[in-house]
Amino acid sequence: MALKKLVISGSRGLFLLILFVVSSAIVVSLYNYYQYSQGLMNFEVRKLDRLFDGDYNFSEVAKKLLNTRGDIAFVKLIDESGTLQESYGNNRTGAFEEVTVKAPGDKLVKIGLSRTIDREQQIYTSLWSILIGIVFGSIFLMIFIKFSSDRSVHLERLISAMKKVSFDDFSSRLDIDRTLKDDVIMIRLFDSYNQMINRLKRHGKEVIEEEPEPFKPRVVTSAEDTKDRRVTAFVAKISNFDSLSNNLDTVEFSNFLTEYRKTASSIISDYNGTIEALLQGEIVALFNVPDEQDNPELRAVSAAVGVIQILANMNRQKRFEGKEIIGGMVGLAMKKFQLPTESGIPQDVKQVISEARTTCDNAGLWKILVPEEMYENIRNHVEAKKIEGERGLFYSIISVEEGIIKI
Repeated sequence: MALKKLVISGSRGLFLLILFVVSSAIVVSLYNYYQYSQGLMNFEVRKLDRLFDGDYNFSEVAKKLLNTRGDIAFVKLIDESGTLQESYGNNRTGAFEEVTVKAPGDKLVKIGLSRTIDREQQIYTSLWSILIGIVFGSIFLMIFIKFSSDRSVHLERLISAMKKVSFDDFSSRLDIDRTLKDDVIMIRLFDSYNQMINRLKRHGKEVIEEEPEPFKPRVVTSAEDTKDRRVTAFVAKISNFDSLSNNLDTVEFSNFLTEYRKTASSIISDYNGTIEALLQGEIVALFNVPDEQDNPELRAVSAAVGVIQILANMNRQKRFEGKEIIGGMVGLAMKKFQLPTESGIPQDVKQVISEARTTCDNAGLWKILVPEEMYENIRNHVEAKKIEGERGLFYSIISVEEGIIKI
């Protein structure tokens, strides 16, 4: 039954897509046909305007037009007071439009001009309009199919990897490569899967099936329900993101951004960080959530050092090519939350992210900045320089003890 509903839903979606593309093609065709017809009408009016400009004999020009142009029904001369002076032809019924052109002496010439294009032009215009509509519709369809097929491929990769996990195979990882482009949802899915694999590898197969204990009513105090959790927020920024996007070639900039996000996300994941957002030149991550971790502050600092090293490596090639270098900086912040004993992410996590973003803005180029409270938890394993700022005391991380965090 579920499969039948899925097939029906997919067929309905395909029908709606085809209907939309056909409708778009028709709209574009009609619009192009109207524009062409209107343009042709304006062109004819300009030609007629030139006939009645300067010295001319009105009766001769009018008779010549009526004899040689089957698309003209009548020609009338109106003086400056609006009185009809001369009129040739007749107001026969038909698809014509009365157009007005100026004549010397503030006089006007009114001409009944047929709006019907000759058959050859009509066929040409219709075919050209339909062709344009089909081209636009096809382009949209190809873009939609490409987007859908790309995401389908990524989902199939995720499903295949999850099937392996169900058979106790923890060897597969999902690479966050450039094929994901700016698909934040898929990047976060891949990142979450990789974190799950890391956790399973660490803990091994420790799942033991036990008979459930008989239910024993008891009173649970709030102290037993929650515990303190130090959540660390990580914000890495490219300081000259706008300048790079304007000065680099579009393809080159896109390749750089994809490679940077892929590598940085992989490093953060290796240290058990959770990617929270990818915002243009900014990467936001959280540590010690949703699962509790040991030394979350050191994990965040180690990931920050890795991200800065990525940018430094990228800049070596850019200096060699004489191109604009990439400026990077990282800010961290820590906040204690009352969380349930079961893993979870606090509701007001935006507050600690905001603090990390502010710290990052004050970090300066190529700096990793941490607040004083956070530094106290890592001081025995890092080398840092004290910095006094308007918002208090900060420490700029110079180095981290090698091997302090096992990945």
